[in-house]
Amino acid sequence: MSEDLVAWHDFNLSLVTASAALLGLLFVALSIHVRTLSATRNAELRAIARTIFLGYLVSLGFGFVLLMPQTLAAAGAELLALTALSIVPFTAAARAGLRPVGIGFDRRVTVVQFVAGFLLFAVVLSADLVLLAGDARALFGLGAVAVMSLLWGLFNTYELIFRVQSVERGHADL
Repeated sequence: MSEDLVAWHDFNLSLVTASAALLGLLFVALSIHVRTLSATRNAELRAIARTIFLGYLVSLGFGFVLLMPQTLAAAGAELLALTALSIVPFTAAARAGLRPVGIGFDRRVTVVQFVAGFLLFAVVLSADLVLLAGDARALFGLGAVAVMSLLWGLFNTYELIFRVQSVERGHADL
């Protein structure tokens, strides 16, 4: 196992733990509001929920990959594959989430959410390639993105919960 990955063990263990906990809490929040989220007119809300779910799931996957005993290049290849596969459902959710559906939200928030997601993907792809080349400095970039992604996911979860509440009360004026 790479010594560099050993040095990041505690961080990656924390990443897996935090991601799993947030993923579980997201399931609870979504389950409470499943009727609102499944309504046809709320495609934007479902798309945002999908991207939050995906973000927590990818963070969980990154943490697990980086906990496995392997070389930096092997970890880079696995992370590159995970990132590339994650772009597909994120792009599909962005397409659905950016279509105006008339529920009255400030579209700027939604646009910022998806643009930030694509920017995170660009940074992660770059860091994955650097790690694939065997450069351990990429771990710092991946660590920073992991923390930012979890914080961004928390913000988006907060936004989603209040948007759902607004829709349930019939006041889609956020």
